[in-house]
Amino acid sequence: MDDEQRDSQQEAWSSSTGAPQPPPTPEAPQDAAQPPAPSQGSGGPPPPPEGAQHAAAPQAPPYAGGPPPPPPRRRGTNWLLVGGVGCVVLILLGGVMLLFVGVMAMAGAGDGPFGGFGERVGVITVSGVISASGEETLFGATMGGARATMEQLRDAAEDDSIRAVVMRINSPGGSAAASQEIYEEVARLAATKPVVVSMADVAASGGYYIAAPADRIVASGSSVTGSIGVRMEYLELSELMARYGVEAGNLTTGRYKDTGSLYRPMRPDEKALIQDLLDDMYDQFVTAVAEGREMDEGEVRKLADGRIFTGEQALELGLIDEVGNFYRAVEIAGELGGIEGEPELRELGTSLGLWDLMGAMSELGRRSALDYLLHDERLESVDEVMRMPELAP
Repeated sequence: MDDEQRDSQQEAWSSSTGAPQPPPTPEAPQDAAQPPAPSQGSGGPPPPPEGAQHAAAPQAPPYAGGPPPPPPRRRGTNWLLVGGVGCVVLILLGGVMLLFVGVMAMAGAGDGPFGGFGERVGVITVSGVISASGEETLFGATMGGARATMEQLRDAAEDDSIRAVVMRINSPGGSAAASQEIYEEVARLAATKPVVVSMADVAASGGYYIAAPADRIVASGSSVTGSIGVRMEYLELSELMARYGVEAGNLTTGRYKDTGSLYRPMRPDEKALIQDLLDDMYDQFVTAVAEGREMDEGEVRKLADGRIFTGEQALELGLIDEVGNFYRAVEIAGELGGIEGEPELRELGTSLGLWDLMGAMSELGRRSALDYLLHDERLESVDEVMRMPELAP
């Protein structure tokens, strides 16, 4: 091949690839031995035209060390092994939790929901308005109301490790029916185990009702109790409505169906009907106190005119047995239960979580007029009577 042909091929290579063509391989001498060309009749491909070898694109040089090794083979996840390990971990965690609960139940401190070893004194707290409106929470626990207190009294009766019970009462009363239900359960428990009442700020009206059947009643000297009686309040707005031209009324199927309506004055026969109702509740209250305190019913009626008493006054009148605080009540309960030394305590009741509290909040907020038949509203703020005003900074 002459020089002109080489130059033309180099220009064609540079224009197509953008890079200068590598120097061509020197031609073999014309007289070098050439392999014989295949004949036309052998069926092989015809020889390439002269110069085609130089026009073909260069091939990538082979790897010096041979072809690269194949990528490592990825192994799939052994889900059976993972599931087995997870099950073992869950079983171990469950066993640890059960062991923890068992140890706490047997060897926990005296106070608290688990109690401790040996003979104990159960503690039941009744606080606030006594009502039957306690409801089940979202997760089945009972919160508030007479039902919760009755369940705690039943639990104390069935627990053989509880030798006596202290009822801590801080209530101005409430519903007559709810107070009566708790009274019956206290009397039932007192027939099998000693029950000692510890009065806090106030245990009056329905609060005293539920305390009456206890074996002993202990109150601080300044605790407020008594208020033996029944009341019902009503409101009548007919004159105020007439003044502003407002008319309202009720359509009823009976003469007494709208007794106590806000829209009209109460008739004399209706007042007599309501008074008979209250008198009957009052007689039941007096009888319950006389039986619970083993007092003459006539003596109880002399005190059952709605008056309230301090702890010191109640002691003189026979409505309580001793002046003392909560721990004095615990000491008495231990003695009556035959417990030697300082008794361990077990708080009865259900510990509620956030969701339970939220689930029961709306139910506890609902109150009816019946919740206040044995409720002394004068004593709602008794805990403020001896509170000093906050000092200005």
